[in-house]
This record gives sequence, C-alpha cells and structure tokens, in this order.
Amino acid sequence: MKAAVIGAGKMGGWFAKYFCKKGYDVRIFDKRPNVAYRLAKEVGTAASRSLEDAVRDADVTLVAVPPGSTASVVVEASRYAKHGSVVVEVSSIKAHVIASLKRLRHTHARLLSVHPLFGPGASSMRGKVVALVPIKSKNSEMRIAKSLFDDAKVVAVDWRTHDRAMAYVLSLSHALAVSLVFAMDNRTFRKAMGLSGTTFKLQILSAATSLSESPELMISAFKLNPYALRALSSYRRKLGELSEVLSRGDLPRLRKIFRACTAKTGPRLYEEAYGLLEGYSRLV
Repeated sequence: MKAAVIGAGKMGGWFAKYFCKKGYDVRIFDKRPNVAYRLAKEVGTAASRSLEDAVRDADVTLVAVPPGSTASVVVEASRYAKHGSVVVEVSSIKAHVIASLKRLRHTHARLLSVHPLFGPGASSMRGKVVALVPIKSKNSEMRIAKSLFDDAKVVAVDWRTHDRAMAYVLSLSHALAVSLVFAMDNRTFRKAMGLSGTTFKLQILSAATSLSESPELMISAFKLNPYALRALSSYRRKLGELSEVLSRGDLPRLRKIFRACTAKTGPRLYEEAYGLLEGYSRLV
C-alpha cells in the first residue's frame, strides 16, 4: 500500500509517521522542497518533486496544508489520483472545503473530509476522536474513515455543527489564550510567572500551545470559519457584562452567573481539571 502526504507541516509530519508505522510506502510533497526533504529524511521515506508524482500511484492521499489552500490542493490532487484511491483532507475548518468538494465531479478517487481532534504532540491515535464531515455519503465515508484510522473513535458531524463548535473550540480559545499573554507587559509577565501557582501556569502552557501555531493559521480560523467572529462578539458582550457586575460589586448577579456556568461544566470537568493540576505539580 502506498500513501502520499501533501504538506510537510506539523500535522503532515504526524500523518507521514502514522502511515509509515501502518506499513505504507509513504511519499511526501510540499511546495517548499527543503521542508519536504527534511521531513522525508526524518521519517525515513522519500520526497516527491511534484504533487502529481506523489499522488499518481498512491492508494491514500492525505492533504494537510493551511486551511485557505485545502480545497484547491484537494481538487488538484484528485485530478492525479488513481481509480478507487482515497483523497482525504484534515483541515480544521470545513465550510469552504465541503462546498468545493461537493461540486467536484471529475474524479475517480473517493473523497474524505476529517478533522483529527488532537494536535501533533499526540503519541498515537489510540483513544483520540476524529470528526468525519460527510461530503456525499455518510455511511460509505464512515467505512473508509474507520479503515484508515482504526485506532481512533470516528464521529460523524455535519459541517455547520462542526464549524460552530470550532468557532469556540479553536478560534475563540486561541484568541483567549493569546490575549492572556498580550494583556501583560514584559515586567508584569515575569512577576506573574514568578508568583504563579499551577492554575496560572497551566493557562500559560495553553497560551504557549496557541502561540506555537502560525499567525496565518489563527487569522484563517477567523476569516474562513463563518461562525468565528460571531463567537468572538458573543465573548466580548459577556466579558462586558461580567466587567459591569464586578465593578458594581453585584454579588447576587455574580452568583447567578457562577451557577449557570457550573451547570454547564458539572463536577466531572472539575475533577478532571484537578487531576491535571496534580499531574502538573508532580512534573515541576
């Protein structure tokens, strides 16, 4: 079995290693040849000189490129894909991709749109969730996804539900993490780190994770997701309401807000958070 990985970034690198471990003969292509060759050397496989060369004989082609380029790269890859092969894209935003792939007619490949709900730091796919966003046939695409990612839990979700959730899970959470660091000048940041407990340090670790992404990716998360700016506007309104409550010292209203929020999170998430805090404390 042969696999082509298009895109030699973090997730492209993760999936190149994944397919190698699965026994595939992997070829890597990236528009930056030096990046592709570096990843190929690290993984122990070969880099292709062109997208066509990588895709032509592949049984599986995985596209892991920036969200703004995903649809066009999938369309191009599908032109070269052999009959019966699978072309799968792993973008974190689906609206524009699904619309483009639904219009795609002239291809002999089977198309798949998934979103791995984990980052490139994951040691394996075991126990992880992969969201499947159906393009044409949920049942047949689910079968393909489960055969490719048999270690994961594959969950089907329509693109609107997916992108609404990602507006908060990715777009807004990245903005919140970066804003925590952005709000402090250098001196305040150093003082805060020196006087912080585990809760603040975990929040900074979350911010560092967001800051490890490229600025272009963060912009894409807001420009391409039709629900992202709505989520940010909702947050700004709620933050304004909370600021007003705190400035007035309105304890009854604050208690009401706390009750509404704890009803959403429940005791299980508190216990999980406490476990993470204890685990972090043992590491430092």
